[in-house]
Amino acid sequence: MLKTLKRTVRVESDFLNEWKYRVLREVEEYQRKIVNEMIEVILSEALPTTRKKLHERFYNHYKEKYPFLPSRVIEGAYIVAGRIVKSFKERKKEGLTRKDKPEYKKVLITIPNMVNWRFNRVFISVLTHKGWVEVPLKFTKQFIHYLYGGWRVSQELKLRLIGRKVLVWLTFEKEVEVETKDGNYISIDVNENNVTLAVFENFKLKELRRYETGLGRIVVNYSIRREEITKGHSTKDELIRKKLRKLREKERKIDVLRKTVKRITELARSLSAKVVVGKFSSKVKEKMESNKNDKLRHRIHQWSVVKFVDMLKTQPIEVDEVSESYTSSTDPFDGKKLRKRKQIVERVVKVFNPHLMTGPAHEGGGVKVLKMNARYLESGQVLLERDSIAPLNLVRKVDGRVLVFPSTSPKDLRVTVYDPLRGVPVAELEVIKSKEKLRHG
Repeated sequence: MLKTLKRTVRVESDFLNEWKYRVLREVEEYQRKIVNEMIEVILSEALPTTRKKLHERFYNHYKEKYPFLPSRVIEGAYIVAGRIVKSFKERKKEGLTRKDKPEYKKVLITIPNMVNWRFNRVFISVLTHKGWVEVPLKFTKQFIHYLYGGWRVSQELKLRLIGRKVLVWLTFEKEVEVETKDGNYISIDVNENNVTLAVFENFKLKELRRYETGLGRIVVNYSIRREEITKGHSTKDELIRKKLRKLREKERKIDVLRKTVKRITELARSLSAKVVVGKFSSKVKEKMESNKNDKLRHRIHQWSVVKFVDMLKTQPIEVDEVSESYTSSTDPFDGKKLRKRKQIVERVVKVFNPHLMTGPAHEGGGVKVLKMNARYLESGQVLLERDSIAPLNLVRKVDGRVLVFPSTSPKDLRVTVYDPLRGVPVAELEVIKSKEKLRHG
């Protein structure tokens, strides 16, 4: 199966001279005005946001109104307007909007295809109402990697003026062959502080992995830190805003997710396995938020489930989304419903592992302590590790055939905990019959 991978690279330009800056600024103002007008028309006339319908409604009208503008500037305007309205309607259904209509303020000049722009590896040329404008590009390692790594530049170009410079978004595409072997699956359940995997090979459970991401703890710690910074101060204060920008919460979360996705991709490609993930919707999130305290609700809102799935889809692997209803409340061995009243109290496990240490600390024989939460559910005479139940049940929804577990009893299941940043195992959560003897290797 051929799969088209896409990667967007942001490149900064050199300083523009006065004429180039002025011309691009005029294009930006035209697009701002046109997009805001289109948004009002789309909402007032209840127009569909498909590209064909928007072209029929707006192209001829604005081509007559602004005959000096290149046609692709007008096309880019109605494409942007359609995307904004579509996103606004989706957010409005979920009650996340405060205004009656969206407003296009932070302009991103969009040119949908390469008829009106060119790329020659050193600079881009954009056709404007004043002729062709050349924008010289600054090279970065990421840009060079995609430029000379067998990737091709896609049709759409995006520009944004930042002072006398331009930020350029180039999208690179590449087709890769994705192979999957029948009976090989990796089912994934994304939790607050970990990502748990069930690895199946030839319809048999090979292993259970748990990547300890700690995203929930990161979000809560940053929330507390923001409260400390803003206490008694206005967020409009420049010093406070500078301190908040230095927190880098988003960068840390994305870095953890990216490394976790990398480990899963390497595992899936080595086994030629299909990746199965739960479909996470806003309605499911709302249901999960009921009867939760404010701190937990904040953590749920900050979950990066959607981002994680999107990042998986951009990898050279086959990803299948299935409904995750009842996957955490059903015994994967007998299909019976697990009773919540028998849930074991959550335990904090401290793991001392030398593989997590680097540099002088490792050479000196030091160890690092990794804290993780272990949750268990009782099923008959045995205990099931709470976070491993969903991935075991997810596979059953994809393939109707009977999946083979290592034993007729779940007592032989072992969950290996991994550090996603280094990809090394740090502990093994052992599930045994006796609650009093619950151990962690």
